[in-house]
Amino acid sequence: MQRRHFLAGVLGSALAPSPGRADDAGCPAFEHGVASGDPLSDRVVLWTRVSGTSAAALDLRWTVARDPDFARVVAAGIERTGPHRDYTVKVDATGLPVGQSLYYRFETDAPDGRPVRSPVGRTRTLPVGHVDSARFAVASCANYPYGYFHAYRDIAMQDDLLAVVHLGDYLYEYGLGGYATERAEALGRVPEPRGEAVTLADLRARHAQYKRDPDLQALHAAHPMIAVWDDHEIANDAWRGGAQNHQPGEGDWGTRRDAALQAWLEWMPVRVGHRQGDTAIYRQFRIGDLLTLIMLDTRLVGRDQQPDAAPGATAESIGAAMRDPDRRLLGAAQEQWLRQVLGEANGTWQVIGQQVMLTPTLSPELEPLLDRTRDSMLPPEQLQYYIDMSRGNPPMLLDTWNGYPVARQQFLSDLAALATNPVVLSGDLHTSMAGNLYLPGEDSAVAVELMTGSIASPGFAEYLPEAHPGAVRDATLAVNPPLVYMETDRRGWLDVRFDHGRCDARWRLLDTVHAEAHRVTVDRHLRVLAGHVGDGLQSG
Repeated sequence: MQRRHFLAGVLGSALAPSPGRADDAGCPAFEHGVASGDPLSDRVVLWTRVSGTSAAALDLRWTVARDPDFARVVAAGIERTGPHRDYTVKVDATGLPVGQSLYYRFETDAPDGRPVRSPVGRTRTLPVGHVDSARFAVASCANYPYGYFHAYRDIAMQDDLLAVVHLGDYLYEYGLGGYATERAEALGRVPEPRGEAVTLADLRARHAQYKRDPDLQALHAAHPMIAVWDDHEIANDAWRGGAQNHQPGEGDWGTRRDAALQAWLEWMPVRVGHRQGDTAIYRQFRIGDLLTLIMLDTRLVGRDQQPDAAPGATAESIGAAMRDPDRRLLGAAQEQWLRQVLGEANGTWQVIGQQVMLTPTLSPELEPLLDRTRDSMLPPEQLQYYIDMSRGNPPMLLDTWNGYPVARQQFLSDLAALATNPVVLSGDLHTSMAGNLYLPGEDSAVAVELMTGSIASPGFAEYLPEAHPGAVRDATLAVNPPLVYMETDRRGWLDVRFDHGRCDARWRLLDTVHAEAHRVTVDRHLRVLAGHVGDGLQSG
């Protein structure tokens, strides 16, 4: 009962003014809520930010307790912040009880000496030993100007999640008038700053706007998060040496990238970045004897440039790049680390969280599927480019593993050799999807892929003016037998539960993100049985 009462309280308080509003003259405030993340069995990262102060340094008291009234304190301390870290605070709270729900808060002093307290957050440490089951929410792609974060509110309302796995595009870099901002003014969700977020100051302001959203605050206050970045935290279609959306006049790529990573590390509840220069986001989390969660970086650390993004790319150069045995998505160091982790993982499941689509997927021919008299978010010339490129059913979207087929085959070979029950979690595509993963010439699956849709980013239907609803989805499924599920039009999140016998996946989707009133339904339930991953996904 205590946990349900807490959820009701945090969902209500997320809509109310935060304690110590910054518009109180000189009063520090907690306008961006609280968050926790990267739980281990005896520790968790706690996060907040102080507004309404210009102090050169500020001390915050933090407390962790077994109860939301803080009668049974288990850990406490003081952490200093200041303008050098944008007044954010991250604490790696250690010595916590194993496998427990815990409550935390921060406190500082107003100029008159009275205490100013943050909202209360709930977090969890990971269990050890025998673990019967574990449930996760999987999320990605939250474009603030495009629509409301109703899916985050739905995740916050779930009472038994071990953690939220966020696969990136936590925010978007575009300014007003850029990608997916057509509804921003009508919805009252104009991006801050109004221009594209390029500098450190821009990116800090964009993170601040996102964390003022009441639905996102409710999620962070209710559950710990395990997060990785994708491209839009930096710039669209990023790779280790640049990005499609890094344009002339926007400065040096390395400077922009480093500013984006600094802001992300300041504003996200991740253990990464506690040491100077520590930006390796690939890491693992062991949940007793049940599973190992392995988080990868398929975006920055080792990614070579997309084969269709090189200057002057042609069909011939793209084909040559895709056959190149040296082109990588993970990079040699991360590949070696992954093999070691897979070899040491001894739980029933090996769960791999990574950003982009893994299942080899061919594009349907778009021309017969579209009605060109209908509106599209794409300029006519770009829409025509996609139509032309789809002829002959080529691999679609070369920013995904589709653009790195040699590296993908090595990755799947490693899973076949080293993993027992691998499940791959993906995001990025704004599409709810599931597929079986095969090595060439094999009819037994190596692993399964479960893809979450977007929290609030447009799907295929808004780009491609379909002749009838579901035309692109149905045609894509028809030319890709490994795919067993695809939903392109509705936003939402993936609810995934593991026990020692099976993995159950449910896609919870919304009827709208453009109005306050909305409805959430389970669109599909799929499962895979432990010891029978080779048989692939089955209806639940």
